[in-house]
Amino acid sequence: MNPLAEELRGIHVLVIDDNQLARHFLRSVLEFSGALVTATRVADAFRVALTADVIVCDLASAQAEGSEFISQLQHLHVRLGRTVPAIALVPAGTKRERALTAGFHVYLTKPVDGDELRAAVLEGLRR
Repeated sequence: MNPLAEELRGIHVLVIDDNQLARHFLRSVLEFSGALVTATRVADAFRVALTADVIVCDLASAQAEGSEFISQLQHLHVRLGRTVPAIALVPAGTKRERALTAGFHVYLTKPVDGDELRAAVLEGLRR
């Protein structure tokens, strides 16, 4: 059996990206590692967010929804007694502060590498 298929077993990751191909890629990488994945557009994120252990979100999609988008999603989880790490996916050349100011804990530069994505999800869970 592939050891990566056990790496994220039982972890629910909410993937938010308005690009369908990006959602498909991110979902595939995470599911290959055993994660349960809900992949959605920004417009549907609040409806599905309450079950996530980690949020992976395209920064541009989040910022198009407003500066409070990620903090509002995280607030829903805090009300349930837990915090949820948020990982931003950013275009190359984006300053780190832009992602952190938007409420993300970690950021990855696009195009995202599958190994880096898995490592970021695991790092987020350790926080």
